Amino acid sequence: QCPKVLIIEDNPGHQKLLQNLIEKKGCSCDFADDGRDGVMKAISNDYYLIFVDIHIPNLDGFGVVTTLRERGITTPMIAVTALLFDGVDRVALDAGYNDFLIKPIEQEDVSRVIDK
Repeated sequence: QCPKVLIIEDNPGHQKLLQNLIEKKGCSCDFADDGRDGVMKAISNDYYLIFVDIHIPNLDGFGVVTTLRERGITTPMIAVTALLFDGVDRVALDAGYNDFLIKPIEQEDVSRVIDK
């Protein structure tokens, strides 16, 4: 059984989609609608994984990962984005993410990162 996962995503539709895919793997989900709230939840709780949309309000996904890594949070973090530009995956991994997913996210994507 997979423990709790944090989803930091400002779009309710994307939150629900990711929640459905994660729950199929036996995990439960917490949510944050913006970067600052996500950082506070990640610091205050113990999560198995944290999925972070790159483009979120009040601290973008790069700010989230940088802040959490600087505070010693080692929870695996997965960057999620619909924006494609050359090298965005490398930028995300260099910033401190453990993996990178491109929207639309499929069940096999979620299964791979949870199993990893």
